[in-house]
Amino acid sequence: MVITSRGIVVAMRTPFFIIVCSLLCGPMISGRIAYAQTEPATEEPYRLRTTVRTVVLDVVVTDAKGRTVDNLKKEDFTLLEDLLPQRITSFERPEAHVMPSPGKLLVQSTADLPKVAGAPVTMLVLDELNSNFEDMAYARNRMEKYLNAQGPVLAQPTTLLAATNTAFEVIRDFTQDRAAILAALHKHQPDFPWKIMRGGNNSEIAFERLSQSLASLLQMTQATRGTPGRKTVIWVGKGFPGVDVTKLDADSETKIQNAMKSLTQSLLKARITLYTIDPESSLTSLPTLSDDLDNFVSQNNGQPFADEINFSTLAPATGGTALFSRNDIDAELSEQVTQGSHYYTLSYTPTDLSLDPDKYRRIHIKLSTPGLTATTRNGYYAMPDVDPAKEIAAKKPVEQKAQLEAEMGKAALSQIVYNGLNVTLDKADKGFKLGVPASELRWMTTSAGKSRAEITVMLVAFSRKGKAVAHSSDELSAEAAGQMQGSDQKALFLLSPLDAQGATRYRVVVRDAETGKIGTADMTQ
Repeated sequence: MVITSRGIVVAMRTPFFIIVCSLLCGPMISGRIAYAQTEPATEEPYRLRTTVRTVVLDVVVTDAKGRTVDNLKKEDFTLLEDLLPQRITSFERPEAHVMPSPGKLLVQSTADLPKVAGAPVTMLVLDELNSNFEDMAYARNRMEKYLNAQGPVLAQPTTLLAATNTAFEVIRDFTQDRAAILAALHKHQPDFPWKIMRGGNNSEIAFERLSQSLASLLQMTQATRGTPGRKTVIWVGKGFPGVDVTKLDADSETKIQNAMKSLTQSLLKARITLYTIDPESSLTSLPTLSDDLDNFVSQNNGQPFADEINFSTLAPATGGTALFSRNDIDAELSEQVTQGSHYYTLSYTPTDLSLDPDKYRRIHIKLSTPGLTATTRNGYYAMPDVDPAKEIAAKKPVEQKAQLEAEMGKAALSQIVYNGLNVTLDKADKGFKLGVPASELRWMTTSAGKSRAEITVMLVAFSRKGKAVAHSSDELSAEAAGQMQGSDQKALFLLSPLDAQGATRYRVVVRDAETGKIGTADMTQ
């Protein structure tokens, strides 16, 4: 036992780690003790659940010329769900979402995003998985033109990503530095689209592309859970191939429809508004807006994913738009980023409290001023909130392991920064020191009156060429006397070294067992 000026550290040895968990005490609550253990507790902690649902909407208002309108009041909005009026419980005007210190370079990585609080961010995605080489070359050219038209400091923190044949890659982490984004774009070597050329839209490869595209969207929702504001995702590419679910067997049809519902809800919870642009390099028809969602809803008894799954249905379901045959990508990028900075935020509690996961509830907003248009998501599924801990516990051990390995492994092998938990990783005398803010963990109260948090940890070592050469993982818990939720203390874990000769980079992935939030941290030798 080592007694420090800020608390007591208790170390315990496990097969994978030597763990030291200390909740560092603040000046007002010194003397609290915390320790880590690998054995699951025998008593069930108390969990507080609520059945009240709050629906949050980001709303862009434009005039007849497409210009954003920022001076409306709460009384100017009438909100309907399934044609029934709803009471707006909170209202924020666009000025509530402005960047602090406009024109000043505040963000150069994901770690800097807390500096802009709830201001919006932009995520640009090059879809090299589903688009032919000529269209992607044209898209890159137009994206470069858009960036060159911006000032040296971008109006919003922006990240550049690419969906490739094998991975969802970070080309450049969040930054406001236009030159840094341009340099990364120039350096990026596009992936040759062999999957779309080999498989077309009627093969197992097409379903593989569908799965990869959905996984990339889901990964964005998981990675950005620590960013509270609106995320404008601009997906430049064809998107995954459409699927006629009526031609699938009943089990496959149900699974793919449930996957689409779950993904849509994840996008909405993450406050992601998706815009899609088909980068047609040779314009053969007038540019068109997708009205797929409205068509499917009206034709399929209110179910947007009943008969056919299309990439273009996701955009309007999140409050964005899908555009086809566009050869003015730079202009569209500019317009959508601008809209991402000028939006109202409304919330309401639905008068219909029933939970029917198969019912798509339609949302409509009317404005008191003629000639104005309000754009937000078209609706949502009233799916019950899923408790990540109970969801995994209800599965068979093999399924539990597979789900955790999939979530943790994807985060570990990616270079995308996950900020659901603000994790730190530092070198220690023996191994590594892992830090997690106590306020970001879900603490449960045991019958003994203690607070307990449970996490899953994966540590991976990489070679200079980016190959994973060693890893370890474990499920850990920390306990402390008294109430910990909202504490300004920090949980520290000492991780034992990996047997990884030639390792030049380490990544740790931490997942809160109760909330499912994931955080990552990287350290180079």
